[in-house]
Amino acid sequence: MYKKNPDFFSDITGSQVIFIDMEQGVFYLLPLFASLVLKFLIKGFDLSQIKETFSKIPEIPSDYESRIDSVLENLLKFNLIVESDTPDTIEDVVLNDLTYQDLQEEDFAFVITPSTDVQKLLLDDPIHDVSLDGWTPIEK
Repeated sequence: MYKKNPDFFSDITGSQVIFIDMEQGVFYLLPLFASLVLKFLIKGFDLSQIKETFSKIPEIPSDYESRIDSVLENLLKFNLIVESDTPDTIEDVVLNDLTYQDLQEEDFAFVITPSTDVQKLLLDDPIHDVSLDGWTPIEK
């Protein structure tokens, strides 16, 4: 079982999932397919259950099982999820006809790519350099 890495800021709303490693200034935006796999993983589903669920999606790419495996590998490689004895508390994940109709070919992307586009901004953010007394920068 897995949960989101508590060391990263993450936001899971709707079909979008983001992670931000504030220490390194790295941003991850998961494609829809990877977001869905992540949600099932942190809800406590195992790989066979996830693959069975995805098998019901009409017109799913024939290599969906290897894509699911790749999503898990990428989530672990980037340390976005960690092993856990209890699942995360998130809303139920539902795949229904509306979800199926909205899925496009590009939504089945499974590669998670870190972005450093905002790295300088995140690392230069003064909120990380303030004292407990307020917005007075800490001497380095």
